[in-house]
Amino acid sequence: MTDDLHLDAAGLAPDHRGRIKVDEYYRTEAPHIYAVGDVIGFPALAATSMEQGRLAAHHACGEPVPDMHELQPIGIYTIPEISFVGRTEDELTESKVPFEVGISRYRELARGQIIGDSYGMLKLLVSPDDRRLLGVHVFGTGATELVHIGQTVMGCGGTVDYLVNAVFNYPTLAESYKVAALDAMNKMRHIARLTE
Repeated sequence: MTDDLHLDAAGLAPDHRGRIKVDEYYRTEAPHIYAVGDVIGFPALAATSMEQGRLAAHHACGEPVPDMHELQPIGIYTIPEISFVGRTEDELTESKVPFEVGISRYRELARGQIIGDSYGMLKLLVSPDDRRLLGVHVFGTGATELVHIGQTVMGCGGTVDYLVNAVFNYPTLAESYKVAALDAMNKMRHIARLTE
């Protein structure tokens, strides 16, 4: 869509895919012009674009600009919804980072049964070394809402222990965090016993 912006009049030119190049403050090559969102490329999400705009406005007005937090959730608004934050199993495997997987299936939760979601699930990727959450992946009803619980725990440096010990309202889909955390902890406990 940048073809219709007449970027050349501002002394700017898009790349071969129509994206506008920006620096870490979302400032273009014309220092008084900022660009955010789809026109700058990945991740091209509404929520991320809003945060980029906020940070660009801070910089343009001379306000202190913190870096955008690295934990940006991805939401796919299909039926069923898909959402994730953090790293994937493939990324962790490729980087040779050890991890354990904890899974909760909606069909095993009272709330999942109440709403008739028999296919939904939540998956936690957990570091067996320090028990930090490395990634959260949700598929099913409310996935784009549920992912924020994991994002918050990860952003605060929390561990799977927090989720194991937390009390979640019942019956809710949020309870899937506790079930998945218990699954991961049980697997890690079993492996620890085998290696003793």
